[in-house]
Amino acid sequence: MRGALLLVVALLLGCPDKRAPQVDENDPLIKKLKAEQGRLAQGGAPGGPRGASPLKEPPPPLADVAQLPPDMPVPVPVKAEPVVMEGTSVTPRRMETAQIIGGTKVKLSTTERFVRLLVSVTTSKETTFDLAKATLTRGADSYELARDVQRVGQGSPLATSIAPGVAQDLVLYFELPPSAVSSPLKLRLPTGGSTLEVPVL
Repeated sequence: MRGALLLVVALLLGCPDKRAPQVDENDPLIKKLKAEQGRLAQGGAPGGPRGASPLKEPPPPLADVAQLPPDMPVPVPVKAEPVVMEGTSVTPRRMETAQIIGGTKVKLSTTERFVRLLVSVTTSKETTFDLAKATLTRGADSYELARDVQRVGQGSPLATSIAPGVAQDLVLYFELPPSAVSSPLKLRLPTGGSTLEVPVL
């Protein structure tokens, strides 16, 4: 019996205490760790000041933006008032802006704005338009037709002929800074030896 008691005592003395060690809440290291944990809980970045935003990746380059699906065009109300000169009438019908224009195989992107302008044209005689020389103007600023966007966005052919008495829509693409998409914006459309100036916004 004595031997059994000695064995139990030896086993108890040999077993390590599995209870968690007591933590000194006043330890400077413990205080520092708790403060860091609280700062992270409030949205701070590791190693940064309280409230600092986590490190963010820089915005994707324009080449990466071009890999995204074409963004939804934003409609802009136009002055749908016809301008008539020498038997030719031009009326703005619709205008949209976008930063990405996508074709069947190619996508174009810009940090400014692509503008898609649709105008309706009627003439009293067969008339040929040189759309390559079309411009949008606002004050002293002038913006030429964006030929690459015109091709990718399937705009009207650069040389378009319109038969008399038949209304036909022309689709033109331009590239403008966002600040230029505002009144007074005008379309200058060469035809024959003249140029129609059509208020758009």
